[in-house]
Amino acid sequence: MARLTHQQWENTVRDLFGLSDTTGLSSTFVTDPKTSGYIFDNNANSLSVDQALWSGYQRAATDVVDLVMKDAKVLEDILPPDTGDATARATEFVKSFGRRAYRRPLTDAEVSELVSLFDQAPPLFTGTPAFEAGVRLCLQALLQSPYFLYRIEESNKKVGSVIPLDAWEVASRLSYTLWNTMPDDTLFDAAETGELANQDVVEKQARRMLDDPRAEDVILRFHHALLDIDRYDSISPLAALFPDAPSNLADLAREENRAFLSDVFDNGGGYKEILTSNRTFVNDELAKIYGVSGSFGSELTPVELDATKRRGIFTQVGFLAANATSADPDPIHRGAFLARRIVCLSVAAPPGNVPPLPAAGGRTNRETVTDHTEQPGSTCAGCHSTKINPLGFPFENYDAVGAYRTKDNGFDVDSTASPLVDGQPTPVKNGVELADVLAESPGVHQCYAKHWVEYAFGRKEVPQDDKLVADLGARSRAGDSLKDVLVALVTSKSYLNRSPEVSK
Repeated sequence: MARLTHQQWENTVRDLFGLSDTTGLSSTFVTDPKTSGYIFDNNANSLSVDQALWSGYQRAATDVVDLVMKDAKVLEDILPPDTGDATARATEFVKSFGRRAYRRPLTDAEVSELVSLFDQAPPLFTGTPAFEAGVRLCLQALLQSPYFLYRIEESNKKVGSVIPLDAWEVASRLSYTLWNTMPDDTLFDAAETGELANQDVVEKQARRMLDDPRAEDVILRFHHALLDIDRYDSISPLAALFPDAPSNLADLAREENRAFLSDVFDNGGGYKEILTSNRTFVNDELAKIYGVSGSFGSELTPVELDATKRRGIFTQVGFLAANATSADPDPIHRGAFLARRIVCLSVAAPPGNVPPLPAAGGRTNRETVTDHTEQPGSTCAGCHSTKINPLGFPFENYDAVGAYRTKDNGFDVDSTASPLVDGQPTPVKNGVELADVLAESPGVHQCYAKHWVEYAFGRKEVPQDDKLVADLGARSRAGDSLKDVLVALVTSKSYLNRSPEVSK
């Protein structure tokens, strides 16, 4: 059982009523808690409903119903035709709209209960026509039901060592994984006929859904969390040192990131392309930072960057500038991010009272960091010398705004390192070579697959996921597109079944 995230609530309300946009009402909900070690917003184990959120759901239900009851087109779409039999029409409304709200057919008891509620509505809405009052009260009740607010999997028939999901549960899993919202009519119809019990049909539906613009939103949302794009807000280069840097560099970096990831997804690329492509998107300001010649305006334009200097998303401005101080590149944060998120190394949190990095004082940035973090026998050296710094130093060719450099404080830049990849120190000359090493690493692709598995299941990885993670990682490393990797995920035995040990 998993509660809808606030974004899923927004998307589901939009699609349930056929609204042109989300309502924004979830902005009044209490913020969902973050779970240590889990980077997405859909951890089922932490998404509970306390009194404050329950009050928010109640207010939002009333506001949503007020909104839709004023919209004749919305009402026309959700109400059955008026045949002159109000009771029959109310029953049909409860069945048809309830099926979409609960994302499964209602039981006879549920239909009876809601029709009874419908009939009790007129005295509660003085001056409102009886049928309209019934619709209003039923909608409020449906939007506050746990069957709307939660994704509940009630199948309980064990087959072998697993419990197969029923077709309605598969439809919901697919829609919330690939679209972050409720199933559409095509998916509901496939559930109604039982076709989703067939793995081939699941694949067909998944590929249809991945061609829908809503899938691209999920791709961007996933990578926004994985790549910590919120950190781009910290981009603030010193004007005294970078007088030509645009004041809106953070915004441009976010736009470049979205354009790059969308381009990879739309053109059938995979994680290898994310790690190694030198194609990106620039306007006149970003072109200057990348050293791209030509005529550019304010709109982002696709370009091929110098392949000897740029390769993949970690040699782009956003990652480099977000992991820099206002004056210098920050190999510690660059390396720690790659170690934890991309290579899936275990890196302990820094000890308390770590003194700030001293001034370079006639040294390079790298020498300053090395002297500060790799003193033999120090607490810091254990992680910095093997896991963090070797993954950060290859990016010393990029300054605090992400521009390429060969000199640092008057000295030649040293970007060589031996990062720990697949358990082995692996010599690289610079960030370009590191990108290639990451793209060929089985462990890096398994790390990426682990993040997708956690996102799809809404929980942290468990040992039972190991085979699926290994299979998806191998496909990704072999060059499978993002779409193919996701299809393999949602057609897997793990995805289409539930462990008997996992609570509903």
